[in-house]
Amino acid sequence: MTERQPSLSKTFSLVALLSVLSKVIGLARDVVVAAAYGTSILADAYNYAYLFTGNILILFGGLGGPFHSATVTTLAPKRSSPDAGALVAQISFFTGIALAIVGIVIFCFSPQIMHVVAGNYGHGDAARVKFFSESIMQLRVMSPLIFISGLIGITYGVLNVYNLVFWPSLSPAIASLAIIAAILICNNHETSMPVAIGTLIGAFGQLFAQLPGMFAVGLKYRLQFKPIEGLSNYTKVLWPAIISTSIGQLIIYVDSFFCSNIGEGAWTAIANANRLIQLPLGVLITAMLVPILPRFTEMATSNRSEELKSEFRRALSFLWFLALPLSAILFALPEPIIRLLFQRGAFNTQSTYLVSTALIYLVPSIIFYMARDLITRVYFAFHDSKTPFYVAMAAIFTKAFLDWLFVIAIPLGVAGISLATSLITVFNLVLLAYFLRPKLGLMGFTKMLKPVFVMIFAAVITYLLAKYGFAIMQHYLASMSIIFLASKIFVAATISGIIYFAITYLFNIDEAKLLWQRLPLTK
Repeated sequence: MTERQPSLSKTFSLVALLSVLSKVIGLARDVVVAAAYGTSILADAYNYAYLFTGNILILFGGLGGPFHSATVTTLAPKRSSPDAGALVAQISFFTGIALAIVGIVIFCFSPQIMHVVAGNYGHGDAARVKFFSESIMQLRVMSPLIFISGLIGITYGVLNVYNLVFWPSLSPAIASLAIIAAILICNNHETSMPVAIGTLIGAFGQLFAQLPGMFAVGLKYRLQFKPIEGLSNYTKVLWPAIISTSIGQLIIYVDSFFCSNIGEGAWTAIANANRLIQLPLGVLITAMLVPILPRFTEMATSNRSEELKSEFRRALSFLWFLALPLSAILFALPEPIIRLLFQRGAFNTQSTYLVSTALIYLVPSIIFYMARDLITRVYFAFHDSKTPFYVAMAAIFTKAFLDWLFVIAIPLGVAGISLATSLITVFNLVLLAYFLRPKLGLMGFTKMLKPVFVMIFAAVITYLLAKYGFAIMQHYLASMSIIFLASKIFVAATISGIIYFAITYLFNIDEAKLLWQRLPLTK
């Protein structure tokens, strides 16, 4: 008998709700960190050190990362096998050993790493000395995150396979709360070390939160050193995915290198803009990938190609339906939103300008990022990590050229880094879609033309209403009060969002009708 799968919409809704809560706590963390350090040298030091530690934790150990994806594709066909627990134990053991070695290497070579990635930082000796002493020390403190990332990714994968989505969706909030607590308790703004310590403590808390669910699924975890069937499949999916993600990480290192040529606060501005982009992006992508990856894997394994393509189009259309109005509002009101969220304490008007400039050029990447991540999971479902790897290889050289073009040749500052990021996301998506054709043939994107056109039209109206609606309220209510600013943003975003929904509903867009049916007032 085939085991009954949980409803995709119900799982999506639950994961989205929990992810929103986690992201809101993450936003509170960013507000506290910004108030303490602004876009100063101390903030840059933490964000550069975070590149090799916390960033790896998110990219490698997060939902949709290599360890999560490899665990799901390996364990899903064996979830009822008596060897499933032994397989998970063996995967965890060898993964932990390998990542511990990497963490030790990063700890030992921290000075060399920081001088390679940010060698041009600072316009004076005092600034350079302060930056490198802080960043090297923090990189060493956070180096255990490398080891933790793999174990978190594996536990995410196990819980995903057995449909336990609560802690994987909510546990990132533990890391955010630890950072907030560390800053408030230490209350030392002469160093950003409290943030690094809080990041490390929070990562351990995130891992420990998964363990009860791991034991609750009923697997018998026993370590066997003789390779178990399934281990080779895990490594077959994992290593190309790691290399592919590593190359994606190298793109971030390229960005940080060019940011060191811009000036103080540039990398922190890019990092903050990225976190704001990840607020809607992370919620929607995470909520969709958790239920969809096991489905893609099952359909690919049983050669149900048409069903897989239909599921892919349905998922992508739903993601775009939700993302387009959010993107339109972010694009219309970048400066007011940044001012509302961050402008206090050490975060001044110059910081607001830097972050909002970076944000506005990043917003277009949201739509393409979603499609790229979703199509990558189709490759993983076919146990093909090599194609995303080759695409990522081509992307890193293209990104280096674009960064040089928009930062050095055409000095656009942080806007240049963000513009290059949006363009490279389009580049990745186009190549991935092209190389998928031999596996699945035409994906049937023409069936999406009408609804997507309507969504884009509605998003343009949303942008205009949000932008000019806020400007009108600003003209008549010019108060700088936080309450007034929040009210104006809320009114502009709400009205424009309702109009977006109304337009899509009137044009019979399926996602709008589904959302209307699920509203409590319509029942």
